[in-house]
Amino acid sequence: MHEQIPWFPAWGIRFKDEIKNTNEILSMFNELKTDNRWLLLAFDVAASERHLWTAWYSTKRNQKNGKMIANSVDAEFIRLIAGTHQVKIAFNNAGIRKGDESSWIIRLPESDIGNGIDEVYINRDSYNDHDSEASLLIEKMGGELISQRPIATLKGLMRIDYDKEVNETQSLEECFILHLVSSKI
Repeated sequence: MHEQIPWFPAWGIRFKDEIKNTNEILSMFNELKTDNRWLLLAFDVAASERHLWTAWYSTKRNQKNGKMIANSVDAEFIRLIAGTHQVKIAFNNAGIRKGDESSWIIRLPESDIGNGIDEVYINRDSYNDHDSEASLLIEKMGGELISQRPIATLKGLMRIDYDKEVNETQSLEECFILHLVSSKI
């Protein structure tokens, strides 16, 4: 019997107005966040809890093995979500951009991954442990919480430049995860 995957520490934020200047939003967010484990992710590119936890695990594994392509853990996470080797392309595809009305505020968990997939410990309270801080960030950014969890959409696949055909034998979530894994090839 499989245990349900816990919520990834991600909070949807709806901005008061659509983003006109990404640098302004990013500067405000960077001033407000308490450390570099917080990041903004395009709303449509988060497909599911499983997708976000897979990206987190891959980020932690790359960090542990000295194989990160990006210079920081938050940029590596975005790079993997975007499914690319190019950090600049990753931010263009999976980061916030002009015209966006919402995004995810992500808190990358600090848990250790051990030496293998069997040794991964996921803190089931990682969402709850940072909920009040995320709520404060949303409030200070003048946004409102979106009461929805990540869901896979064709729009999200298009945003990350998924270039394979989607067929009825695959779920959209599988397409997102396969795209993430392709960033290693």
